[in-house]
Amino acid sequence: MASVSRGGPPGGAVRPKAKAAKLLEVLSALEGASAGGAKEIFIAPPDNAAGTFTDEDSGEEDSRRGPRLPGSVLHARVVSEGSGSGEHSDEVALPLSPKRQNVEMEVQRVWTKRDIRPDFGSWMAPDPHIEDLKRQELSPVGLFELFFDEGTINFIVNETNRYAWQKSVRLGLTIQELKCVLGVLILSGYVSYPRRRMFWETSPDSHHHLVADAIRRDRFELIFSYLHFADSSELDESDRFAKVRPLIVRMNCNFQKHAPLEEFYSFGESLCEYFTPRGSRRPPSARLGHRIWCGTTSRGYLVWFEPSQGTLFTKPDRGLDLGGSMVVRFVDALQARGCLPYHIFFDKAFTSVKLMSVLRKKGIKATGTVREHRTDRCPLQDPKELRKMKRGSFDYKVDEREEIIVCRWHGSSVLNVCSNAVGVEPVRLARRHVGAARARAQAHQPSLVKLYQEKVGGVGRLDQNIAKYKVKIRGLKWYSSFLGYVIDAALNNAWQLHRICCPDAQVDLLAFRRYVACVYLESNADTSSQGRRGRRLETESRFDMIGHWIIHQDKRTRCALCHSQTNTRCEKCQKGVHAKCFREYHTR
Repeated sequence: MASVSRGGPPGGAVRPKAKAAKLLEVLSALEGASAGGAKEIFIAPPDNAAGTFTDEDSGEEDSRRGPRLPGSVLHARVVSEGSGSGEHSDEVALPLSPKRQNVEMEVQRVWTKRDIRPDFGSWMAPDPHIEDLKRQELSPVGLFELFFDEGTINFIVNETNRYAWQKSVRLGLTIQELKCVLGVLILSGYVSYPRRRMFWETSPDSHHHLVADAIRRDRFELIFSYLHFADSSELDESDRFAKVRPLIVRMNCNFQKHAPLEEFYSFGESLCEYFTPRGSRRPPSARLGHRIWCGTTSRGYLVWFEPSQGTLFTKPDRGLDLGGSMVVRFVDALQARGCLPYHIFFDKAFTSVKLMSVLRKKGIKATGTVREHRTDRCPLQDPKELRKMKRGSFDYKVDEREEIIVCRWHGSSVLNVCSNAVGVEPVRLARRHVGAARARAQAHQPSLVKLYQEKVGGVGRLDQNIAKYKVKIRGLKWYSSFLGYVIDAALNNAWQLHRICCPDAQVDLLAFRRYVACVYLESNADTSSQGRRGRRLETESRFDMIGHWIIHQDKRTRCALCHSQTNTRCEKCQKGVHAKCFREYHTR
């Protein structure tokens, strides 16, 4: 199943359901269409997602005959943009049908012109876990391995070996080899070749000695083709993501365990892009991938995620649409750490007065933009009349019974904002750019609008960080893109923790990824067949001044410089080094 974002016209009329279009038809239509804005095509797993057939690649990534999408993906059904939020039917024809509103019993509300009087407690929660991480002084690799911990690595190794054995292949994957594979995937985010085999070519224009000295090409290809994350004999056929469900559960557990305890969180949808190699049937303006529901901190730390299966397999609850139900699931995950007055921000794809009411009963603050038909008939000033007034004009009403405010504000456009925790006071003056000359002008801005604009961008920051250096090496199994997404999300989270624990370090995301990739490839390299290359690699990396960290070790070893006993070592070089010898050892 797939959905096309930004493709359907707005509207509320109900039309007969037409025969569902296939993704292949959508791509053909987009290829023939005139150039326009970027489109997002959301894919759900194929109908036989739990079958053994979907474990097979549809072709080699580097095939010279022209790579292609799997047939199971090309023949997926297409759903409309808002199916995740319950505003569309599950299947529509091409072109997309207008939005369909659910007809439900509406609660009769009494709206009054006054400010909100919320009764939530103030935020006073300390964060002992972050203080503990600061005391540990973990390196970038140590922070990354909070998420890809020993249990997760062993799990992937065991499931991959099990799957290979079921295919009559004695793979014998080890932890060190898996870390080398992860290192290559991380490195592909900032060192990209048209064909991944070019990492191992001996040509002077492409050979990458760090990768070639860590793991052989054929061994990498063999391991990568058998990577597996679930026992195929125990799959839940009602879950289309059953083949990656154990990985999702483990990563969600680790993300939540080490998440910064903060008051403000964002909820939205992200795109786990289904990377197809060059030459595939995908127009340049279209982004193809899986929709991911994401809950993040305001800085972009991913706390919880869940891939979307649409309303076919995920049933909404509490009288909410699917988007509202996913917000409640994220709130439930947050409250597992304690029932605190968290404040959640989301956009109009999720917001409704009903959702605000549900979250208020759970003790959760919430603020979001809202579509007019979801305001439960709040009698606000007509948008056309508000546009005629000067910028900064606004109107608002409060539900007397549940203390939910709806505010309509005229900024660069007319914006509807709903909240159960923040009102219009204090009204501030906000500076805005006006006109083609970008002149700066001041306009009144209600408090809930200002707070929303400041705190809602967490999911956008996550997407931005992932998009910068995302893993480029992907297989053609329908679920292969999730490994890259999870690696990128874990690196983003580890970097966010590093910024909190070491605010003076000034290590950007690229340097952070380079450090993790280098340590994984150098520390876990197969030295049995390297000969003199291992000595050359050690000499080159020792003085590169990139990513050398001193860490403690339980076993005392000899210092590589002064040769006396020490209980510290360089994490990248894997050599015992005193703190006093550390600088001299890494300087020519």
